[in-house]
Amino acid sequence: MRYVKIASIVFAFVFLAGCSFSSNGNDGGMYRSDDGGKTFSPKDSINQSGKPGSISGVDVLSIAVNSQNGDEVYIGTKASGILKTTDAGENWQSLKVSELIPEKVYAVAIDQNDPKIVYATALEGKRAMIVKSEDAGVSWKPVYTEPTDGSLVLCLALDPQNPQNIYAGTDQGQIFFSENGGETWRSLYWPENKQAVYKIAVDRFNSQLVYFAIFQSGMLRTKDGGKTFEKLGDNMPFSERKLLQNPTALTTDPYRPEWIYAGTSEGLLRSKDSGDSWETVKTLNKSQEEAIRSIAINPQNSEEIVYAVSKAFYKSNDGGANWSTVQIISNRSLEVVAYDQNKPEVIYAGLNSR
Repeated sequence: MRYVKIASIVFAFVFLAGCSFSSNGNDGGMYRSDDGGKTFSPKDSINQSGKPGSISGVDVLSIAVNSQNGDEVYIGTKASGILKTTDAGENWQSLKVSELIPEKVYAVAIDQNDPKIVYATALEGKRAMIVKSEDAGVSWKPVYTEPTDGSLVLCLALDPQNPQNIYAGTDQGQIFFSENGGETWRSLYWPENKQAVYKIAVDRFNSQLVYFAIFQSGMLRTKDGGKTFEKLGDNMPFSERKLLQNPTALTTDPYRPEWIYAGTSEGLLRSKDSGDSWETVKTLNKSQEEAIRSIAINPQNSEEIVYAVSKAFYKSNDGGANWSTVQIISNRSLEVVAYDQNKPEVIYAGLNSR
């Protein structure tokens, strides 16, 4: 019998005059849990040029938590650029990336060996690019740019073993790679059709093993660092292959080599053999109605899994056998969740209007 614990959280949102980062109402932004996901509280204060304000109107697309200092967090937003906190979200600052405020910051990644180095995807004007900071966000430089307007860089991931290795993907279906921290790049994959590369996950133990979620088209895998690619599920029966057709979230296990989790339109899936076979992890929500937006694994306990769907946060302490859930009272939906790697009782969550 599955036991369910439900807690409702009602937040009071206060708009502070002065600096406004509002886009679609003031019930979004960032939240933090200090008790492992039992309760969440909004973390939306910002002070720019001495003027207090709120980021409760910000749509969050991505979160990156410093693996050496979990109080330092970067968020990428839909229309408000890149924001940073050094005190676990109590106060935020807007980072100046260029003369324009970047939009659609779908991915932010921190070098875990040198956390002063930060990468982000961005749309500046109409041109998509990847930007890099080597001083913890004080200054930025473009290290990759799309050749024409209109395309998007949707995802990037650093190799945990060697953060100089960077994988990135676009809405045109291209996968490209840098082995020197963004100084130079090479194309690894071009599809016959333009199906977006939506998420990337690198195995924590094998740098050559990388997974790519393709929007409404399944998953790709490389076992040799991008020299060759294969589509996962091609050798499965149709009923099983269908499970992988629309991936929306992707993460690898921090302690178990070759373990990977995928959120799809068919539910939460888990593979223990690098994607050769998959099992369905029974969840509480009906995945066909609301897709899983984000999955995270406790960095110190692989049995603890969390995922976000619409306005609900789900957590399992036993590998997905039983779940507790927390309701978010907001017009926005949960977009991304992330752990503090040193204090896994601290969980960050970002909301986005859809």
